[in-house]
Amino acid sequence: MSHRFPYRFTPEVRLPRWQQLRVEGLSFFQSVLNAGSYIRKSVWKKHTAPAEELRYFAAQRQLLRHLWRQRPDPGGGSVRLGLVGDIMWIRDGWDSFLDGGLLDHLNRHDAVLGNLESPISPRFKVPSLLPDYFTYNSHPDLVRSFRRPGGGNTFAALSLANNHALDRGEVGARDTQELLGELGIRHSGVLFHRGQRPYTLFEVNGLRVGFYAASWGINFGGSAPNVFMNSLPPEVFAGDTVIDLPEIRRVLADMAADRCDLRVVAPHWGYEFEYYPDPAVMRVGHAIVRAGADLVLGTHPHVQQPLEVLFVNGYERRLPEAVRPLADHATLEAAGPPRKALIAYSLGNFASTMFTFACKVGWVLSLSVYRDPTTRRTDWGLAGSAFVVNVPRFGHDRTRRLLLADDYRRLALERGGLPAAEEQYLAFLNRHLLGRDEV
Repeated sequence: MSHRFPYRFTPEVRLPRWQQLRVEGLSFFQSVLNAGSYIRKSVWKKHTAPAEELRYFAAQRQLLRHLWRQRPDPGGGSVRLGLVGDIMWIRDGWDSFLDGGLLDHLNRHDAVLGNLESPISPRFKVPSLLPDYFTYNSHPDLVRSFRRPGGGNTFAALSLANNHALDRGEVGARDTQELLGELGIRHSGVLFHRGQRPYTLFEVNGLRVGFYAASWGINFGGSAPNVFMNSLPPEVFAGDTVIDLPEIRRVLADMAADRCDLRVVAPHWGYEFEYYPDPAVMRVGHAIVRAGADLVLGTHPHVQQPLEVLFVNGYERRLPEAVRPLADHATLEAAGPPRKALIAYSLGNFASTMFTFACKVGWVLSLSVYRDPTTRRTDWGLAGSAFVVNVPRFGHDRTRRLLLADDYRRLALERGGLPAAEEQYLAFLNRHLLGRDEV
C-alpha cells in the first residue's frame, strides 16, 4: 500500500458531532435520532478535511490552472462533452423552469451527461409538500425541457443509480426508463433482469462512449424485488480495506472490447454536505481509474467538491518540463498505455428544491475530447466551467427558474444586486474548485 495520500493521512479530531454525522448507511430510526445534527450539517456544511488532503488539492489546483490554459489541437475535430450533477425533483414550473440562456449553453455541447435522481412516473402524484420531500417523483417535463433546436434531447446519457431511483418501486423505475427511451436518452444503473448489459453505449461525431453508473446504498424502504441496481461494494469504503471492484473491472474490459474511445464510470457515492471527498472515497476513485476509467463522474454530496487529474503510466512526461513537478503527486501505474484521467467527485445539485443557496448552485463542466494526432489515442482537455442557480421564485412572475449564475447576477444587478452572502459563496466556489480569485 502506498505511503502517499490518500492512503496515509492524519484523521481529523475534535470535530463537532454534527460534522461527524454521516447518514449514509444508517437505518431510518438512527437517522431520526440524529435529525438535529443532520439539519445543522445541511445548513452549515462541512468545510474541513485532513491536512494532507488540503495540501493535495492545493497542488491539484496549481496543476489544473495549467490544464485550463492548455488549448489542445485535436488535428481532426473534437467532441465537446458537458457534465452536470444531480437532476432532482422540483415541485412545479416543469415546462418553464429552464432558462433559455442555460439551455443554449448546454446545447453547445455535443453530448451532456448527468444523474437523474428521481423517478418519473405519471401514475404517481408529483410531491409538493413535506414529508414527500424525502421520496421523489417528477413530471416528465423535468427531462423533456432539455431540447435541442434540431430535435432530440440535450442529454446523451443519464445515471439512474442513486438513492432515490426506487422511491416509486418497480413501476416508477419502468416508467422512467420508458420515458428516457422515448426521448432517445441512454441510461445505466437500474436493470430488470440480471442478464442485461450493465452499461450503455452512445456515439457522437465518431466518438464511441461507454457509460456505467453504480450507487452506494439506496433509500429507506426502497426495495423492489424485481429490480437490480448496479452497486459499489460497501466494504471498499471501510478504512484500509483492500479495494476489490470485480464488476467495474469487468465492465471496463467489456467497454474496451466494444471499442469504446472514452470509458465513463458514474458512481453515486460519498457523504452529503461535505466540500471535500473522504480519503476512502478517493482510494476507490483511484482504483476505478486503475481499472481503466477515463472519466469518473461522481454525485450525491449536493455540494461541489474539487476535481482531481491523475496521470497513468507516465503520461505526465508529455507535460512541459516546467510543469511536470506539479504532477508528481498525481501519478498512477496500471495496465495499458499512458493516459490521463479526470475524477469529478461531486458537481453538486443541478436541478433542486433544496433550501440553502449552496445546494441551489450547480456546476456545468465542459471537456474537449479528441484523438491525439501523434498517438491516435483518445485524450481530453478542460474546455469550460459555468455555475448555475436554482431560483424558487424568480422575476416579476415569481416562477421557478434554473439559469446560468452570470445571468442570475446580471438580472439581480437590475434589482439592486446579489445579497452579499451569495456573492461570497460564488467567490468561494471559484477559489475552491478553480483556484481563481475572480467570481
